[in-house]
Amino acid sequence: MATMLLLCSSCAEQCNIQGSSTIVSMDGKVMYLSKFTTDGPAGCVDSCEVIHGRFSFAPGLDTVMVVRLFTGNECIMPLVIEGGDLSISVDHSGGRISGGVLNDRLNKFLLRRRRLDNRLWELDKKGMRMMYEGRSPEEVEKSTGKQMKKLQREMARLETEFIRDNYDNPLGPGLFVWLFAQNPVPVMTPQIEEIVDGAPPVFLDNPEVSRYLRRAAAFRRLKLNVFPENM
Repeated sequence: MATMLLLCSSCAEQCNIQGSSTIVSMDGKVMYLSKFTTDGPAGCVDSCEVIHGRFSFAPGLDTVMVVRLFTGNECIMPLVIEGGDLSISVDHSGGRISGGVLNDRLNKFLLRRRRLDNRLWELDKKGMRMMYEGRSPEEVEKSTGKQMKKLQREMARLETEFIRDNYDNPLGPGLFVWLFAQNPVPVMTPQIEEIVDGAPPVFLDNPEVSRYLRRAAAFRRLKLNVFPENM
């Protein structure tokens, strides 16, 4: 509780974000900070133009929250609006943020997740190359399937453990929405069930988490009524 009070009072002071980008094509574009909701981005928290590879935000908020940094329709990364001076760097491999207790924690998670994602991409590229060379789907599966499933399990474990470790602060519900609200429909996957199992009220009562779980339950009931023999 004391930690949360400290975080909230810190954010109430001021949040200053300085950013830089090495992507030349971003010059002149507008960057946005937007809240995460189960319905996608909702409400622009702050915006600025990229000028000579530099941009800055000064969102005047009195609460700690997870938002997304994006330009156009491209989501670059999630970040936390918290008190203090934050620094963002963006390049072709993605975005990194430093400054603030929660952002430092988030950045470590994003780096680990990006490494796993790159390894999955390399495996997928290997499979596509094998198919192009005339290999059968069975050969491709034998060569890449086992490692692909292992990396997918590692990814799910990383995400699950991060959310569970942050049940009691904005990172937990914020990353839950960022990861799962992208699903075409709200569903209760085994990973989500593991996250929810034993979760404290502070997490389950979060408005966005609660809304997603209600919609997932409603979708499951609808599916049971329409396709009872498949359930």
